Amino acid sequence: METRIYLVRHGQIELKNEKTYIGQLDLPLSPEGIKQAQTLQEQFKPIPLDCAYSSPLCRCVETLDILLGGRSIPRFTIDALQEINMGDWDGKSFAEIKELYLERFEQRGRELDVFAPPAGESFVSLQQRVLPVFAEMVKENDAKSIVILTHAGVIRVILAKLFGLTIKEVFKWKIPYAGSLKLCYNQNNGKWICQNQ
Repeated sequence: METRIYLVRHGQIELKNEKTYIGQLDLPLSPEGIKQAQTLQEQFKPIPLDCAYSSPLCRCVETLDILLGGRSIPRFTIDALQEINMGDWDGKSFAEIKELYLERFEQRGRELDVFAPPAGESFVSLQQRVLPVFAEMVKENDAKSIVILTHAGVIRVILAKLFGLTIKEVFKWKIPYAGSLKLCYNQNNGKWICQNQ
């Protein structure tokens, strides 16, 4: 029997400017994000789930609350599933950072995997934070069906590891608000398969 993991990104959040660095800034869902979460609830109604994991940030907790729709299954809030720490850049617009720190802004574009904003972390550091926890979830839920409600950055570093991609390559993968990916692990051949949910 295969292990099934649903990687789900939270719904849309309230933003003044869409082009903004949002890491661990704790923003709620927007009205549109609530609608997206309700759509997820309909999608997941026929899917049996054994347990659920969530980032502690409210946009993920809110999305999971709506997605589960009152289902009585174990659920766990995991600090390691928080989005990448954007440090001093968190909540600031791309335009603002470009104006104040042009050289660092351009450096991040070139070195997306290893660059860390002041007081923040790089995607490599994020991957090192997330992967041990993800591996433990897989081990604990062998041959079960689970949902992990988290952030685009977290999803990307997991996919990079599972499919042998660099972190930069994984940014070609579109992960929209309330996007859902189904990962299946086959015990017989030891391989992961990924499909849009």
